[in-house]
Amino acid sequence: MVTLAGCSSNFGLPEAASEQAADTVQLWRLFFITAMAVGGLVAGLILWSALRYRRRSDELPKQTLFHIPLEVTYTLIPLVIVAILFASTMRATSKVNELAPDPDLVVEVTGFQWQWRFNYPEQAVDIVGELERPAELVVPVGATVRVLLTASDVIHAFYVPEFAVKRDAIPGRVTPFDMTVTRPGTFESGRCAEYCGLNHDKMSFTVRAVSRAEFDTWAAGRTGGRT
Repeated sequence: MVTLAGCSSNFGLPEAASEQAADTVQLWRLFFITAMAVGGLVAGLILWSALRYRRRSDELPKQTLFHIPLEVTYTLIPLVIVAILFASTMRATSKVNELAPDPDLVVEVTGFQWQWRFNYPEQAVDIVGELERPAELVVPVGATVRVLLTASDVIHAFYVPEFAVKRDAIPGRVTPFDMTVTRPGTFESGRCAEYCGLNHDKMSFTVRAVSRAEFDTWAAGRTGGRT
C-alpha cells in the first residue's frame, strides 16, 4: 500500500502523516493565506490608484505633505502581521522540537554512503540498507518514536515529506527528535536531502507504519538478527 500525497488542502504540501507534520502544515497554511491576502491588497490598491488617479489633464493634482493617521495605520498593520507570524512560528517550532520525557520507541538512525542503518536497541533489531535494497524503517502508529540521528562519514539529511521532518545527520554528533505517525501506510519518499557524493540519488528509504501488535510481531521475528 502506498500513501498518496494530497495537495488541494495543504497548498502544495504532502498530506500530513504525523503530529509534527500537522503543526507544520497548519503554520504553512497561515503563511500562505497571509501572503495571498497581503498580495491581493497591494495589487488591488495599485489597480485602484492607477484607475482613480490616472492623468485627465495637465493640471497638477492636490498635493498632500503628510497624513498622520494613514501613516500610523500602514506602519502598525505590518508590525501586527509580523508579530502574529513570529508567535505562530515559535509555537509550531516549539511543538515540533519538543522531546517526550518517556518515548514509546527508540531508533538509532545512521546515515552512511549511501544508505541507512536503523537500529532498535530495545528490540535488538538492526536493519542495514544496500544500494539496490533500501532500508525500511518500521514504526507503530500513534507511538512517540525517538530518533537518534547521526552519520558515519559525511553529512547526510533524514527527510520524509509526509512527516515534514528534515534533520541533518552529522558525523560525531547525535541529534534527537521525536515523531508520531498518525496513520498506517508505507511511505516510500524517505531520502537523504543533503548532497553526499556519487550515489546520493540512491540514498532512499521506506517508512512502514503499522499497528502496535504488528510492530511487536515484526520485531519478535527479527530479534537478534541483522537484515
